[in-house]
Amino acid sequence: MTAVRRLVPRTAQLFAAALSCATLVPRLGAQHVAGVTYADQPAGIERHAYLTAWPALAPWLARLDLGAPSAVRDALRLRRHAHAASDGELNLLAQLEWQHGTLDSADAAIAEAVALAPRSAAHAFQAAMVAFAHLRAADGVLGRWQWQRRTRDAYQRAFALDSLNQSARYYLAYTDLNTPAIGGGDKDRALAFAQGGIALGQDAFYAVRADAHRVRGELAAARADYDTAIARRVIKLGGLLEAATAEIATGDLARARRYLDWAAYCRDDASLTHEGLGDWFLASRDTAAAIRSYRAALTRAPGSDAVRKKLARIGAPSS
Repeated sequence: MTAVRRLVPRTAQLFAAALSCATLVPRLGAQHVAGVTYADQPAGIERHAYLTAWPALAPWLARLDLGAPSAVRDALRLRRHAHAASDGELNLLAQLEWQHGTLDSADAAIAEAVALAPRSAAHAFQAAMVAFAHLRAADGVLGRWQWQRRTRDAYQRAFALDSLNQSARYYLAYTDLNTPAIGGGDKDRALAFAQGGIALGQDAFYAVRADAHRVRGELAAARADYDTAIARRVIKLGGLLEAATAEIATGDLARARRYLDWAAYCRDDASLTHEGLGDWFLASRDTAAAIRSYRAALTRAPGSDAVRKKLARIGAPSS
C-alpha cells in the first residue's frame, strides 16, 4: 500500500510534464489562414455540426451569430431549469457554459443531455471538452493528473462511439505519445492512431504522425511527414517548432528554417513562432536579427521570461 501511495504522486508528476503537447489549445482569435488545416484541440462543436445533428437549434445558433452568447445561455438555462430543454439544447448550453468558465453548470447540462440520449457521440464529445476545460483550470500536479485521466476516459468514450471524430483521435494520440508508459502511455498506439487518421483521409494526422515519429526517434520518417504536412498545408504549431529546435541542434539550419517559415506563415501571431526564429538567427550568427525576432515574440507575449532571458544572455535589452 505504501508503494502505491508513493507511485501516485510520481505518476502525477510525469503526467503533468507530458501535458504541454497533449493539451495545447488555440487561443480564441488565433490567426487562421484560409486553406490551412490547423491540427489543434477543438474550440467547440461547430455550427454546421449542430445543425446537422439538431436542425431545431437553428434559431439559437442565429442568435449566437448576432453576438449574443450571454442571452442565449440565459435562455437555455431557463429551459433547462423548467425541464423543457431538448438534449441538443443541453449540449449547446454545456458548450456555452464551459466557454464562459462556468464548469459546474457545464457538467450538469451535459450530464442531463447524456441521460436523455446516452448513445449520442456528440454528447460524449461535449463531455470530453467539458472535462478538458476542467483540466485547463485545474490547480496542482495531482489535480491536473486526475483531470487528465478523466479527459482521456471521456475522449475514449467519444472515440468508441464515433471513430471518425478527428479531435478525439487527436487527443488520444497525443495523450499516448506524451504520457510515460508508467502512466499508461503507448507510443506504438499513438502512431497507430495517427496512421488510422491518415487512412481515413484526415490530413491533420500527417502532422500528428510526424510528431509521433520524432518522439520515437524515427527522424527520417518524421522529416518525410513534416514535409508532407507542409505540402498539404497542415500545421501543428507546437510539434513543428519542437522539430525546428531539434534540427537547429543537429545543424540542419535549412530544414529548421523551412519549418519556421511555415510556422510564421500560419501563426505569425504566436510568440513561440518568433522565439523559434530568434533561436534560428542566433544559430546562424545573425545577432541583430535574433534580437528583432525575440522582441517580436515579446510584443505577442510580454510576460515571457524565457524570451527575456535569451535577450539578456546576448546582452540586449527587452525593448
